[in-house]
Amino acid sequence: MNDLSLAPTPIAAPAAPAAPPATRSSSARTFVRTMVPLVLAIVVLSAYSNSENPAFMTSANWQNILSQVCVLGILAAGQTFLVIGGQMDLSVGSFVSFVGVLAAQRIADGWSTAAVVALALGIGIVVGLVWGLAVAFLQVPPFVLTLGGLSVFASLALVLSDNRPVPVLEGGLIELGFGEWFGVRAPAVVLVVTVVLLGLLLHFTRFGRNTYALGSAPRAAYLAGVPTRRLIVTLFVLNSTLAAAAGLVMMARLAAGDPRSGAGLELSVVAVTVLGGAALAGGRGTMIGTLLAVLLFGVINASLTFLQVPGAYQSLVTGGILVFAVTVTAAADLRAGRTVGRGGHGTSLASAVTAVLSRRRGS
Repeated sequence: MNDLSLAPTPIAAPAAPAAPPATRSSSARTFVRTMVPLVLAIVVLSAYSNSENPAFMTSANWQNILSQVCVLGILAAGQTFLVIGGQMDLSVGSFVSFVGVLAAQRIADGWSTAAVVALALGIGIVVGLVWGLAVAFLQVPPFVLTLGGLSVFASLALVLSDNRPVPVLEGGLIELGFGEWFGVRAPAVVLVVTVVLLGLLLHFTRFGRNTYALGSAPRAAYLAGVPTRRLIVTLFVLNSTLAAAAGLVMMARLAAGDPRSGAGLELSVVAVTVLGGAALAGGRGTMIGTLLAVLLFGVINASLTFLQVPGAYQSLVTGGILVFAVTVTAAADLRAGRTVGRGGHGTSLASAVTAVLSRRRGS
């Protein structure tokens, strides 16, 4: 996947003009096939839940749904860039816990809001640089690298907090979890603004086009002048910075730095990213698809709550959606003639998920 060496055989020039129309047509069909089922699922599930409890379709409940999935949505937006670029980060869940604990401790020490935010985002940038440089220049498989990071950050969060939540009793960041902006709950505003801005970056800039090119054909992108190594580093920095921001939001929503707050989030992030149409082989995905998948997760969880289904079943639903999404995506890639798991994606993902689940059972 990261083999960026020059190909000995020159690329035939006459074939280039015919590629864009076919690609656009294929992308449009894929977009429709992904979006329509997601929208229908959201509408049908919402209608059924509302028929059982009319409070489901109220503005307050929808703001609550968006607030509940704010952290998941921010993480999934960053993961969308990575997956489209042919990468993945499995450390985001534990990184959220680590950032939340660290930020809560600094607030307790009297740090200003600006200083806490700068610290969290700075750590996110550094972590992204480490991941990106290791993947781009040392050719370390991202699954193995970030799976190790998952354990490191989870352990750091537990050690720093002495395995206890660190309460946040005051500070400007509390507004991020409980305040209202323009009459709308703050986390909901944060989610929508983040997804809109990242959607513009992905779909209407050279950076976004290069990300698609990197995931579709790394060597061809390199030959076309795309700075592939620098792009990989940038993608990881973007993702880790967003994960740091998600950690601050999680801490604000809980009014505490909980060392276990991000446990299991990595699998939910993978599920919604793939369910939203991103291909594990890279080169395909949309921000609107990711947002709809995140919203579907929120509607499912809210419906289970409104229907008084025990909370333990929510994890069962998440796991089921992950299996379904990965299976359907793999089948679609095979039908389209794509190699599922290019560069070991399929095997690596299976191994990574198995390792994560084993770790959760042992914790």
